[in-house]
Amino acid sequence: MKKKTWIIISVISLVIIMISVSVYREVLAKGPSVETTEMKEEEISSLLMIPGTIKLEEEQIIYASPEKGELKELLVEEGQEIKSGTVVATLHNPQLELELEQNKLSIESANLRINQLDKQLKQLKDKEKTLTEQLGKGEAKKQLDPEYEQLEMEKKLANLELKQTTLQKNMIDKRQSELEIKSTIDGVVLTTKKPDTTSLENSMAEPIVHIGKLDALIANGLLSEYDTLKVSTGQKVILRSDALPEQEWQGEIAKISLLPEQNQTALQSGNQAVQYPVTMKLTGDIKALKPGFQVIMEIETDKKQANVLSINALHDDGDQPYVFIIKDGKASKKNVKTGITSGTKIEILEGLSKEDKVIIDSPDSIKDGMEVTVK
Repeated sequence: MKKKTWIIISVISLVIIMISVSVYREVLAKGPSVETTEMKEEEISSLLMIPGTIKLEEEQIIYASPEKGELKELLVEEGQEIKSGTVVATLHNPQLELELEQNKLSIESANLRINQLDKQLKQLKDKEKTLTEQLGKGEAKKQLDPEYEQLEMEKKLANLELKQTTLQKNMIDKRQSELEIKSTIDGVVLTTKKPDTTSLENSMAEPIVHIGKLDALIANGLLSEYDTLKVSTGQKVILRSDALPEQEWQGEIAKISLLPEQNQTALQSGNQAVQYPVTMKLTGDIKALKPGFQVIMEIETDKKQANVLSINALHDDGDQPYVFIIKDGKASKKNVKTGITSGTKIEILEGLSKEDKVIIDSPDSIKDGMEVTVK
Protein backbone atom coordinates (compact mmCIF):
# COMPACT_ATOMS: atom_id res chain seq x y z
CA MET A 1 0.00 0.00 0.00
CA LYS A 2 2.80 2.33 0.89
CA LYS A 3 4.58 1.44 -2.32
CA LYS A 4 1.56 2.41 -4.43
CA THR A 5 1.25 5.74 -2.57
CA TRP A 6 4.87 6.61 -3.30
CA ILE A 7 4.41 5.72 -6.97
CA ILE A 8 1.36 8.04 -7.24
CA ILE A 9 3.22 10.92 -5.52
CA SER A 10 6.19 10.45 -7.84
CA VAL A 11 4.00 10.52 -10.96
CA ILE A 12 2.20 13.69 -9.80
CA SER A 13 5.50 15.42 -9.02
CA LEU A 14 6.87 14.51 -12.44
CA VAL A 15 3.79 15.94 -14.15
CA ILE A 16 4.09 19.21 -12.18
CA ILE A 17 7.78 19.53 -13.08
CA MET A 18 7.07 18.93 -16.79
CA ILE A 19 4.28 21.53 -16.78
CA SER A 20 6.53 24.08 -15.03
CA VAL A 21 9.36 23.54 -17.51
CA SER A 22 6.92 23.89 -20.38
CA VAL A 23 5.51 27.15 -19.02
CA TYR A 24 9.02 28.47 -18.29
CA ARG A 25 10.18 27.67 -21.82
CA GLU A 26 7.09 29.32 -23.28
CA VAL A 27 7.62 32.53 -21.25
CA LEU A 28 11.33 32.54 -22.00
CA ALA A 29 10.65 32.08 -25.66
CA LYS A 30 8.30 35.04 -25.63
CA GLY A 31 10.77 37.18 -23.67
CA PRO A 32 9.88 39.80 -21.07
CA SER A 33 6.74 41.90 -21.52
CA VAL A 34 7.41 45.57 -22.28
CA GLU A 35 5.50 48.78 -22.94
CA THR A 36 6.34 51.08 -25.83
CA THR A 37 5.93 54.71 -26.74
CA GLU A 38 6.72 56.91 -29.70
CA MET A 39 8.62 60.14 -30.20
CA LYS A 40 6.26 63.10 -30.60
CA GLU A 41 6.62 66.71 -31.61
CA GLU A 42 5.59 68.90 -28.68
CA GLU A 43 6.37 72.22 -27.04
CA ILE A 44 9.20 71.79 -24.56
CA SER A 45 10.91 74.23 -22.24
CA SER A 46 14.22 74.18 -20.41
CA LEU A 47 14.13 74.85 -16.68
CA LEU A 48 16.85 76.37 -14.53
CA MET A 49 16.42 75.47 -10.85
CA ILE A 50 17.97 77.58 -8.09
CA PRO A 51 17.34 77.79 -4.33
CA GLY A 52 15.88 80.97 -2.87
CA THR A 53 14.45 82.59 0.23
CA ILE A 54 11.08 84.31 0.62
CA LYS A 55 11.31 87.92 1.82
CA LEU A 56 9.06 90.94 2.23
CA GLU A 57 9.06 93.22 -0.79
CA GLU A 58 8.47 96.24 1.45
CA GLU A 59 9.58 96.47 5.06
CA GLN A 60 10.80 99.05 7.53
CA ILE A 61 13.19 98.08 10.29
CA ILE A 62 13.66 100.69 13.02
CA TYR A 63 16.57 100.49 15.44
CA ALA A 64 17.22 102.52 18.56
CA SER A 65 19.16 105.73 17.83
CA PRO A 66 20.95 106.85 21.02
CA GLU A 67 22.52 109.73 19.10
CA LYS A 68 19.03 111.11 18.42
CA GLY A 69 17.53 110.41 21.82
CA GLU A 70 16.27 107.83 24.28
CA LEU A 71 13.11 105.85 23.58
CA LYS A 72 10.26 107.60 25.32
CA GLU A 73 7.26 105.52 24.21
CA LEU A 74 6.27 102.78 21.77
CA LEU A 75 2.91 103.70 20.27
CA VAL A 76 2.10 100.52 18.29
CA GLU A 77 1.57 96.83 19.07
CA GLU A 78 2.49 93.63 17.26
CA GLY A 79 -0.10 92.66 14.66
CA GLN A 80 -1.43 96.22 14.34
CA GLU A 81 -2.18 97.46 10.82
CA ILE A 82 -0.83 100.97 10.21
CA LYS A 83 -0.67 103.53 7.42
CA SER A 84 2.34 105.38 6.09
CA GLY A 85 3.04 108.41 8.28
CA THR A 86 1.79 106.81 11.51
CA VAL A 87 3.93 107.75 14.55
CA VAL A 88 5.18 104.43 15.91
CA ALA A 89 7.54 105.68 18.65
CA THR A 90 8.74 108.88 20.31
CA LEU A 91 12.19 109.80 21.62
CA HIS A 92 13.34 112.09 24.42
CA ASN A 93 16.47 114.26 24.13
CA PRO A 94 17.14 116.67 27.05
CA GLN A 95 20.26 118.04 25.34
CA LEU A 96 18.21 119.02 22.32
CA GLU A 97 15.73 120.87 24.55
CA LEU A 98 18.61 122.84 26.06
CA GLU A 99 19.94 123.69 22.62
CA LEU A 100 16.47 124.88 21.60
CA GLU A 101 16.26 127.26 24.59
CA GLN A 102 19.73 128.60 23.87
CA ASN A 103 18.80 129.16 20.25
CA LYS A 104 15.66 131.09 21.22
CA LEU A 105 17.78 133.37 23.41
CA SER A 106 20.31 133.91 20.60
CA ILE A 107 17.56 134.87 18.14
CA GLU A 108 15.97 137.21 20.66
CA SER A 109 19.36 138.80 21.40
CA ALA A 110 20.11 139.30 17.68
CA ASN A 111 16.72 140.93 17.09
CA LEU A 112 17.21 143.28 20.08
CA ARG A 113 20.64 144.28 18.77
CA ILE A 114 19.23 145.02 15.29
CA ASN A 115 16.39 147.12 16.80
CA GLN A 116 18.90 149.05 18.91
CA LEU A 117 21.09 149.79 15.86
CA ASP A 118 18.04 150.91 13.87
CA LYS A 119 17.26 153.44 16.65
CA GLN A 120 20.84 154.69 16.64
CA LEU A 121 20.74 155.15 12.86
CA LYS A 122 17.51 157.13 13.17
CA GLN A 123 19.07 159.34 15.83
CA LEU A 124 22.11 159.87 13.61
CA LYS A 125 19.87 160.99 10.73
CA ASP A 126 18.17 163.51 13.00
CA LYS A 127 21.59 164.76 14.04
CA GLU A 128 22.56 165.05 10.36
CA LYS A 129 19.59 167.32 9.66
CA THR A 130 20.56 169.66 12.51
CA LEU A 131 24.19 169.85 11.40
CA THR A 132 23.18 170.41 7.79
CA GLU A 133 21.20 173.51 8.89
CA GLN A 134 24.15 174.78 10.93
CA LEU A 135 27.19 173.80 8.83
CA GLY A 136 25.84 172.78 5.44
CA LYS A 137 25.26 169.39 3.85
CA GLY A 138 28.87 168.66 2.88
CA GLU A 139 30.36 169.44 6.28
CA ALA A 140 27.60 167.53 8.10
CA LYS A 141 28.18 164.44 5.93
CA LYS A 142 31.92 164.68 6.47
CA GLN A 143 31.56 164.69 10.25
CA LEU A 144 28.93 161.92 10.48
CA ASP A 145 30.20 159.41 7.84
CA PRO A 146 32.46 157.53 10.30
CA GLU A 147 29.53 156.99 12.67
CA TYR A 148 27.32 155.85 9.80
CA GLU A 149 29.93 153.33 8.68
CA GLN A 150 30.35 152.00 12.20
CA LEU A 151 26.61 151.53 12.75
CA GLU A 152 26.08 149.95 9.31
CA MET A 153 28.91 147.49 9.96
CA GLU A 154 27.46 146.56 13.34
CA LYS A 155 24.03 146.06 11.76
CA LYS A 156 25.47 143.76 9.08
CA LEU A 157 27.15 141.69 11.76
CA ALA A 158 23.91 141.54 13.76
CA ASN A 159 21.99 140.38 10.67
CA LEU A 160 24.61 137.68 10.00
CA GLU A 161 24.27 136.53 13.59
CA LEU A 162 20.49 136.41 13.22
CA LYS A 163 20.80 134.41 9.98
CA GLN A 164 23.17 131.96 11.63
CA THR A 165 20.91 131.42 14.63
CA THR A 166 17.93 130.96 12.28
CA LEU A 167 19.83 128.23 10.42
CA GLN A 168 20.60 126.61 13.74
CA LYS A 169 16.90 126.75 14.60
CA ASN A 170 16.03 124.96 11.34
CA MET A 171 18.53 122.21 12.17
CA ILE A 172 17.14 121.89 15.69
CA ASP A 173 13.58 121.75 14.32
CA LYS A 174 14.62 118.93 11.98
CA ARG A 175 16.21 117.01 14.85
CA GLN A 176 13.06 117.58 16.90
CA SER A 177 10.91 116.16 14.11
CA GLU A 178 13.09 113.04 14.23
CA LEU A 179 12.01 112.51 17.82
CA GLU A 180 8.78 111.21 16.27
CA ILE A 181 9.53 107.99 14.36
CA LYS A 182 6.98 107.44 11.60
CA SER A 183 6.08 104.52 9.39
CA THR A 184 7.18 104.96 5.78
CA ILE A 185 4.91 102.20 4.42
CA ASP A 186 1.41 100.79 4.81
CA GLY A 187 1.73 97.46 6.57
CA VAL A 188 1.55 95.34 9.70
CA VAL A 189 3.67 95.73 12.82
CA LEU A 190 5.59 92.45 12.94
CA THR A 191 7.61 93.01 16.14
CA THR A 192 8.07 95.62 18.86
CA LYS A 193 10.75 95.56 21.52
CA LYS A 194 12.16 98.09 23.95
CA PRO A 195 15.95 98.38 23.63
CA ASP A 196 18.39 96.94 26.17
CA THR A 197 19.94 100.04 27.71
CA THR A 198 22.73 98.26 29.59
CA SER A 199 25.15 99.15 26.80
CA LEU A 200 25.20 101.05 23.51
CA GLU A 201 25.92 97.86 21.58
CA ASN A 202 23.01 96.01 23.16
CA SER A 203 20.60 98.89 22.55
CA MET A 204 21.28 98.76 18.80
CA ALA A 205 21.39 94.97 18.42
CA GLU A 206 17.70 94.37 17.71
CA PRO A 207 15.05 96.54 16.06
CA ILE A 208 12.53 98.29 18.29
CA VAL A 209 9.88 98.15 15.54
CA HIS A 210 9.66 95.99 12.42
CA ILE A 211 6.94 96.80 9.88
CA GLY A 212 6.17 94.72 6.79
CA LYS A 213 3.73 94.49 3.92
CA LEU A 214 2.56 90.87 4.06
CA ASP A 215 0.61 90.90 0.79
CA ALA A 216 3.73 91.61 -1.29
CA LEU A 217 6.47 88.97 -1.23
CA ILE A 218 9.64 88.42 -3.23
CA ALA A 219 12.13 85.56 -3.48
CA ASN A 220 15.86 86.16 -3.59
CA GLY A 221 18.41 83.77 -5.05
CA LEU A 222 21.81 83.66 -6.74
CA LEU A 223 22.73 82.99 -10.38
CA SER A 224 26.08 81.80 -11.68
CA GLU A 225 27.77 83.92 -14.32
CA TYR A 226 26.71 81.36 -16.96
CA ASP A 227 23.09 81.28 -15.84
CA THR A 228 22.82 85.09 -16.08
CA LEU A 229 23.17 84.64 -19.85
CA LYS A 230 20.05 82.46 -19.92
CA VAL A 231 17.64 84.65 -17.96
CA SER A 232 16.19 88.14 -18.22
CA THR A 233 13.63 90.26 -16.41
CA GLY A 234 10.03 89.30 -17.04
CA GLN A 235 10.69 85.57 -17.41
CA LYS A 236 8.17 83.32 -15.65
CA VAL A 237 9.11 81.46 -12.49
CA ILE A 238 7.48 78.59 -10.59
CA LEU A 239 8.29 78.30 -6.89
CA ARG A 240 7.97 75.22 -4.68
CA SER A 241 8.64 74.62 -1.00
CA ASP A 242 9.37 71.42 0.93
CA ALA A 243 7.23 72.86 3.74
CA LEU A 244 4.19 72.82 1.43
CA PRO A 245 4.93 70.06 -1.11
CA GLU A 246 1.43 70.05 -2.58
CA GLN A 247 1.50 73.71 -3.59
CA GLU A 248 3.30 75.89 -6.09
CA TRP A 249 3.39 79.64 -6.73
CA GLN A 250 3.83 81.80 -9.80
CA GLY A 251 6.24 84.69 -10.21
CA GLU A 252 8.49 86.50 -12.61
CA ILE A 253 12.03 87.83 -12.57
CA ALA A 254 11.94 91.44 -11.36
CA LYS A 255 15.65 92.23 -11.12
CA ILE A 256 19.04 90.75 -11.94
CA SER A 257 21.90 92.53 -10.23
CA LEU A 258 24.55 94.07 -12.48
CA LEU A 259 27.20 93.45 -9.84
CA PRO A 260 28.10 90.03 -8.44
CA GLU A 261 27.97 88.98 -4.83
CA GLN A 262 31.42 87.50 -4.28
CA ASN A 263 31.97 84.57 -1.98
CA GLN A 264 34.79 85.66 0.31
CA THR A 265 35.68 82.08 1.26
CA ALA A 266 36.04 81.14 -2.38
CA LEU A 267 38.11 84.23 -3.07
CA GLN A 268 40.50 83.43 -0.23
CA SER A 269 40.95 79.91 -1.54
CA GLY A 270 41.78 81.26 -4.99
CA ASN A 271 38.53 80.16 -6.62
CA GLN A 272 37.04 83.29 -8.17
CA ALA A 273 33.42 82.12 -7.91
CA VAL A 274 30.93 84.91 -8.46
CA GLN A 275 27.18 84.83 -8.17
CA TYR A 276 24.63 87.44 -9.16
CA PRO A 277 21.65 88.23 -6.90
CA VAL A 278 18.29 87.77 -8.61
CA THR A 279 14.88 88.87 -7.33
CA MET A 280 11.54 87.23 -8.19
CA LYS A 281 8.24 89.01 -7.65
CA LEU A 282 5.47 86.62 -6.58
CA THR A 283 1.96 86.86 -8.01
CA GLY A 284 -1.37 85.25 -7.21
CA ASP A 285 -2.40 83.74 -3.87
CA ILE A 286 0.61 83.86 -1.52
CA LYS A 287 -1.18 83.58 1.84
CA ALA A 288 0.44 80.24 2.67
CA LEU A 289 3.97 81.60 2.24
CA LYS A 290 5.89 83.33 5.00
CA PRO A 291 9.10 85.38 5.04
CA GLY A 292 12.06 83.07 5.57
CA PHE A 293 10.60 80.06 3.71
CA GLN A 294 13.21 78.21 1.63
CA VAL A 295 12.01 77.56 -1.93
CA ILE A 296 13.20 76.09 -5.20
CA MET A 297 12.70 78.46 -8.13
CA GLU A 298 12.18 76.98 -11.58
CA ILE A 299 12.99 79.52 -14.29
CA GLU A 300 11.83 78.75 -17.80
CA THR A 301 14.85 79.68 -19.93
CA ASP A 302 13.96 78.19 -23.33
CA LYS A 303 10.73 77.16 -25.05
CA LYS A 304 10.42 75.55 -28.49
CA GLN A 305 8.73 72.86 -30.63
CA ALA A 306 10.84 69.70 -30.55
CA ASN A 307 10.78 65.92 -30.92
CA VAL A 308 10.39 64.64 -27.36
CA LEU A 309 10.41 61.29 -25.66
CA SER A 310 9.53 60.09 -22.16
CA ILE A 311 12.65 60.25 -20.03
CA ASN A 312 11.75 56.76 -18.74
CA ALA A 313 12.83 55.36 -22.11
CA LEU A 314 16.35 56.71 -21.89
CA HIS A 315 19.41 54.76 -20.71
CA ASP A 316 22.79 56.28 -19.97
CA ASP A 317 25.79 54.20 -18.90
CA GLY A 318 28.11 57.22 -18.86
CA ASP A 319 29.26 56.85 -22.47
CA GLN A 320 26.35 57.85 -24.69
CA PRO A 321 22.60 57.87 -24.08
CA TYR A 322 20.60 55.14 -25.83
CA VAL A 323 17.15 53.59 -26.04
CA PHE A 324 15.72 50.18 -26.98
CA ILE A 325 13.28 49.96 -29.88
CA ILE A 326 11.22 46.99 -31.07
CA LYS A 327 12.62 45.47 -34.27
CA ASP A 328 11.38 42.12 -35.57
CA GLY A 329 10.10 41.22 -32.11
CA LYS A 330 13.43 41.92 -30.47
CA ALA A 331 14.90 44.76 -28.41
CA SER A 332 17.31 46.77 -30.54
CA LYS A 333 19.70 49.25 -28.96
CA LYS A 334 19.95 52.69 -30.62
CA ASN A 335 22.24 55.53 -29.60
CA VAL A 336 20.54 58.94 -29.49
CA LYS A 337 21.59 62.56 -29.19
CA THR A 338 19.57 64.49 -26.61
CA GLY A 339 18.79 68.16 -26.02
CA ILE A 340 17.00 69.94 -23.21
CA THR A 341 15.06 68.19 -20.46
CA SER A 342 11.72 69.40 -19.14
CA GLY A 343 10.02 67.49 -16.36
CA THR A 344 9.44 63.90 -17.56
CA LYS A 345 10.30 64.68 -21.19
CA ILE A 346 13.59 64.97 -23.04
CA GLU A 347 14.39 66.38 -26.47
CA ILE A 348 15.72 63.90 -29.04
CA LEU A 349 17.95 65.54 -31.64
CA GLU A 350 19.22 62.49 -33.52
CA GLY A 351 18.89 58.70 -33.61
CA LEU A 352 15.13 58.06 -33.79
CA SER A 353 12.24 58.39 -36.17
CA LYS A 354 8.62 58.99 -35.24
CA GLU A 355 7.73 55.45 -36.42
CA ASP A 356 10.06 53.74 -33.94
CA LYS A 357 8.41 51.86 -31.10
CA VAL A 358 10.52 52.78 -28.08
CA ILE A 359 10.53 50.62 -24.94
CA ILE A 360 9.78 52.50 -21.71
CA ASP A 361 10.39 51.40 -18.12
CA SER A 362 12.34 48.41 -19.46
CA PRO A 363 13.50 45.73 -17.00
CA ASP A 364 17.16 45.74 -15.99
CA SER A 365 17.66 42.35 -17.63
CA ILE A 366 16.88 43.57 -21.14
CA LYS A 367 19.70 43.23 -23.65
CA ASP A 368 20.30 44.16 -27.27
CA GLY A 369 18.79 41.45 -29.47
CA MET A 370 16.64 39.92 -26.72
CA GLU A 371 13.18 38.71 -27.77
CA VAL A 372 10.42 40.73 -26.06
CA THR A 373 6.64 40.72 -25.90
CA VAL A 374 4.76 44.01 -26.27
CA LYS A 375 1.95 44.43 -23.76
